[in-house]
Amino acid sequence: MPKLIALISKKSSISEEDFKTYYENNHVPLIESLFPTLNGYTRTYLFESNLLSDTLPLESDGAQSQFNVITELTFENEADLNLFFERGTHADVVEAIRNDEANFLDGEKTVMYRVD
Repeated sequence: MPKLIALISKKSSISEEDFKTYYENNHVPLIESLFPTLNGYTRTYLFESNLLSDTLPLESDGAQSQFNVITELTFENEADLNLFFERGTHADVVEAIRNDEANFLDGEKTVMYRVD
């Protein structure tokens, strides 16, 4: 099952709570409407506070992550993934996504990986 993983950062001007609320209530429905070949779309929110650093010895010197959420986009097969990428080249789709992202995330920091 093909999967894309995105590491996403919120805009510095909004709180974690506002970021999560906007993402879940506005951005998720937009993405799901634009990309019908998505089979799964999950978000795992990362804690901004460093309260756990004493109990997580593998953290790198307590440094804060630059990311606020790990997003996973899954597809039933390669054909659906390819349709996702093709649809993502349409100017109207790109514009709708970028306009919405400007409300809550720092798009310059977003990193995406393909995993299987």
